[in-house]
Formats: sequence, C-alpha cells, structure tokens
Amino acid sequence: MGDMYKNAGVNLAEAEQLNRKLRAKIQDTNVSEFVGSVNYNGIQIFNCCDGIGTKIIPLYERKLYKTIAVDLVAANLNDMATRDVTAVGFSDYIAVNKLDSEAVSEIITELKHALTECNCRLLGGETAEMPDLLRIGCIDISGFAIGIGKSAPQTIEKKDVIIGLKSSGIHANGFSLIRKLYSENKLTDEEFDSCLAPSYIYYNTIRKLWEQKLIKAGANITGGGLKENLSRIVELKRVELYQTNIPQQPIYQRLHELIGDEIYDVFNCGVGFCIISAPENKDKIFEICKCFEPFELGRVII
Repeated sequence: MGDMYKNAGVNLAEAEQLNRKLRAKIQDTNVSEFVGSVNYNGIQIFNCCDGIGTKIIPLYERKLYKTIAVDLVAANLNDMATRDVTAVGFSDYIAVNKLDSEAVSEIITELKHALTECNCRLLGGETAEMPDLLRIGCIDISGFAIGIGKSAPQTIEKKDVIIGLKSSGIHANGFSLIRKLYSENKLTDEEFDSCLAPSYIYYNTIRKLWEQKLIKAGANITGGGLKENLSRIVELKRVELYQTNIPQQPIYQRLHELIGDEIYDVFNCGVGFCIISAPENKDKIFEICKCFEPFELGRVII
C-alpha cells in the first residue's frame, strides 16, 4: 500500500487496525459487513449508514445539491443491495457551521426525490449548527437506511461467476486524494469535473436480481477498492479475477500515472458493484443490468 492517500490525510492501515480491534473486542459486531442486522420478534431488520466523504466540499461549493443527494442514497442503498433486503426507511444528518436554509432545503428535497425512485421513505433527520467544530462554509452529511429482508446469504460455490457493473467514475471515495492532486495542479479542471459525476444507484436493478433469485451475494465497491470490498463476501484465494475485462475510463489511467498501483487500494477503478451468481444465470443478469454495462469479472475456482 502506498503513502499518497495517507499523505492526503487518510490512513487506510489505521482504519484496518481499528476494524481488527473492534472484531476482537465486540464479538457480535457487523464491522466487516456492508449491512448489519437484528432479529426483532421474527422480523429481520437491516441497517447501514454512510456519508459521501470530502466529495461534499466541491459539490457544496458548486451548488451541486442533486449530486449530494444522489451520492448519499447510492452510498447507503448500494450497501443495502448487497443482501436480499428491501429498503423501507431513510434518515439524514446534516452538520453545518452556519445554517444555509436554501442549500439544506434543496439537498433534502433532492434526497426525498432520489429515495422515492427507490420506493424508500424519507423518515426525517437532524440538522445541527456547530460553529466551534466546523469551519465557515463547511457542511457534512450522513445517511441511515433501514431495510427488511433475509438473514442468511446463499452459499458461494466453485464455478460461480463474478459479474462487474461499471461505475460512473470515482463515485464518492478517495476525494481527499483527488482534491490534493487537483490543488497541486496534477489534475486538469476537466479531469476534476469528471470526478464529480453522481454515483450510480444500483439498488433498483439489483433488487430485481434478488426477487428473481438470480444472485447469491453482492459487493458495493467503495473506499478500499475492488479487492478489499470483494473480500467481504468471498475469500480472494477462492477467486480468479479478469481485471482486463474492466471497462477503461480515462480518469483511472491518469490516476495510475500519478500514484501507481495505489489506485487499487483507494478507488473502484471502474467497477461500481459486483454480483456473484450461478453460471447459468449469467445471461439473464446481463440483460437486467445492461444499463450498467455488465462484464464477467471473474470466477470462483475453489
């Protein structure tokens, strides 16, 4: 693992050390899962939470409020889509130095619209003014999703296929590094603007796969890159990956020139979501997911 991301202020090694400590100290934690769950009176309730990191800084500065909302829904409901779970409710938390009612109302309005398209209800939220904690002009946002579904994932077997879905670009990860490279004039305005594209929301499409029993497991490829996120659902020693099948995007070619192989530890590198299924379901999955340009990313070999 390289040091460029660490020098930009994000220490992935320390984050992994934290995860190891939590797994050791809290035995029933869902620290390695995309979503956590609890059984309440026979109902399996799922929950996840996420934000959009420092991508919110340039989005807020440019008044790209719709993208803020879309990215927040994607960060959470794409996690929810990794299991056979229906998202039913969502709450938000917005922290500001000084309340900008016009901006916040636009963000929440767009958030409700994006959630409605996923048949998920915005339950409410919290907005907090914290002048002693956040600098002037600063805003942060988090989302919390609730779902109902099945507790046990299916067994992944030898010869199962791994299908990748194309990302819209950077999505909402690694922006501390992206912003640093841009501030050092290593990325052009055009390259930086391309990084601000809204994240793809895969949730509705992946729900169709679950409903038709075409999928065994899913992985949302976010911070930590392809292999780290894929390893959360299947051991990497069990799989063979065909990375040359990943659709090429110019921004990743440029980032590789700048930071080398560290891009694989930080960014999705063109893969936004992974699906594991039985090989006989591959053609149906490709048809249902065609809007995300699906490709065969690998196979389970053990």
